Amino acid sequence: MMKLTDIFFFAVRLSGAAGRFKRMRWVLPAAVSAMMMTSCSQGNQKGEKVIVVRKADIVQETIGVNGMTCVGCEVTLEERLSEVTGVVDVKASHTQKKVSVAFDSTKTNIKAITKAIKEAGYQLITP
Repeated sequence: MMKLTDIFFFAVRLSGAAGRFKRMRWVLPAAVSAMMMTSCSQGNQKGEKVIVVRKADIVQETIGVNGMTCVGCEVTLEERLSEVTGVVDVKASHTQKKVSVAFDSTKTNIKAITKAIKEAGYQLITP
């Protein structure tokens, strides 16, 4: 597969000196288009899902959690909550005993999120 830098250098080589400006007029736009197309296929190396959410539907909640003792617990909880449909961002902290979750309120709710926390083996801190 051709990399973005390969396409750029290919376009520069084809465009040549200033005397070949006519060729450069179509080569550089073509190279830019090719870069944009290849960047889409290379931009998601981790196999992450891309979702579109209306900003008005995003809800941010911070939940107290007992049972996290290390960074590994944070990662485990973040991974579990990321699997809940509608969760768009998760940040857990074992030192602060909390998890911050941003989610699409049209696809999930706080009840589903707290259920996932419990199923992961952690306890909720009730205020």
